[in-house]
Amino acid sequence: LWSYATGGPIDWATPTLGSDGTVYIGSQDNKLHALNGKTGDVIWSFETGDNVRSSATIGEDGTIFVGSDDHKLYALNPGDGSVKWQFTAGGDVSASPIVGADGTVYVGSHDRKMYALDSQTGTKKWEYLTGNHIHSSAALNEAQDTLYFGSADSKLYALNTANGQVRWSHATSGILESSPVIGPDATVYIGSWDHKLYAINGS
Repeated sequence: LWSYATGGPIDWATPTLGSDGTVYIGSQDNKLHALNGKTGDVIWSFETGDNVRSSATIGEDGTIFVGSDDHKLYALNPGDGSVKWQFTAGGDVSASPIVGADGTVYVGSHDRKMYALDSQTGTKKWEYLTGNHIHSSAALNEAQDTLYFGSADSKLYALNTANGQVRWSHATSGILESSPVIGPDATVYIGSWDHKLYAINGS
């Protein structure tokens, strides 16, 4: 139907589709591009200070959240790509953010931390330090107020969403850079560099 050329490779970023048909895609040209999903025409492009390998996430009010290797998470207005706020972490933000029902944004960084931020202001609610970088997205069980994510320290973590306190962690024998998913019975599934897929009781 169409193709759109960015100024660099598109490697880890996955396209995100808005309810109005806009497609958002990050690139190693340091930009997040917003495209018309029917024609491929560019609506706007937002330039960060480094590669955009994070996949964008859309909030309840349409705000676009995306990370960059410039160590920042950006909250952008969907109409024109202007900045609502930005949060600076201590390392690359290649993980894709997720947004909870209460508007909290959760995102990991290569500074080894998982952050919980207010979606309206970017104010930090809490942070949790792991033993290595966090590359992938988290998964949220709203019913149990629990956030699950993997770290390159080879552990899967379950945190209390209210305060960031660890509920439990499960060690594998390989680093975790894949994103977990949660089954209907609260089982958490995640793959590891040890060649194994794990199914873990999430309760």
